[in-house]
Amino acid sequence: MSNDRSNDKPTKEVSIRKQHQLDRLAKVRSFRPKPVRVTPASDELRKVLKHPNGSGFLPGGGSAEWPNDRFTKRRIADGSVTVEESSDSGGDDRDKDQRHRRQRREDPSSAA
Repeated sequence: MSNDRSNDKPTKEVSIRKQHQLDRLAKVRSFRPKPVRVTPASDELRKVLKHPNGSGFLPGGGSAEWPNDRFTKRRIADGSVTVEESSDSGGDDRDKDQRHRRQRREDPSSAA
């Protein structure tokens, strides 16, 4: 029964207008600055400092990834946070951690 296509999803053609929207969105995303990994200057700042987008520092220690915007640049300039130098080997571990966190959040069996 290889000719039975009742379970296949129908192919959808993208309209010209939608394609222009997708192209514009891709162009806008290409101009977005890369995020930076920052660490707080002190434990006191770790408790109170967070980015306006809601991402703060974990209480246990470590760094946080913030967008490289005016807020972040001001915090770096006044010494509240320092930029953590990126290393090639560390990026893979961070990606795995982020995937794991995302997976835990999406897991319907976990009670909130």
